[in-house]
Amino acid sequence: MPPKTITIRRAFTLLEIIIVIIMIAIMSSIILPRLTGTRNREFTLTVERMADVVLMYAHRNATSNQPAALQYNSDAKEFALLTKVEEEGDRFWEFDPLAKPIKLPSWADSDLLAIYVDGDLTDTSQWPITASPGEARPLIEILLHWEERSAVISLAPHSIGPKVWFDGDNIEPLMPIDLDAEGRGREEW
Repeated sequence: MPPKTITIRRAFTLLEIIIVIIMIAIMSSIILPRLTGTRNREFTLTVERMADVVLMYAHRNATSNQPAALQYNSDAKEFALLTKVEEEGDRFWEFDPLAKPIKLPSWADSDLLAIYVDGDLTDTSQWPITASPGEARPLIEILLHWEERSAVISLAPHSIGPKVWFDGDNIEPLMPIDLDAEGRGREEW
């Protein structure tokens, strides 16, 4: 009787390698869309939360007797509503206790957000956007841009709340105009 030879296999067969590659491809095709979908939902949620803070700012400006302000801290990636507080004769800005600051997503770039006040790009990290009760409020536009997604939050000077446009909705934002100041007071609407 001939001796039995035992063969030791030290590598994978071509068939095993192909099966593993196919399994990895199938799993990645399932997981990757979910990850990008999560970021899309997080972007939308961030825009909606920022619009809520802008709405609170407009409401405070219209109904409160204390000044309100909006601030974006690019270092901390936080967008917040501020109120003016007085302690021992000193006045300073503090986070509004009823509006938690919005932390931008960790994956967001530093150029995700741009704030325009009356058409001028504004850095609010040092000087927040303020309006005292009874004063005219400026036009505030907040632009958010991430990859192929974009959003505009616009608060007109006399509006009660902001308008939000996602991904260019192909609709030009309507801004209020004073027809009398434009010399068109007698025109029909």
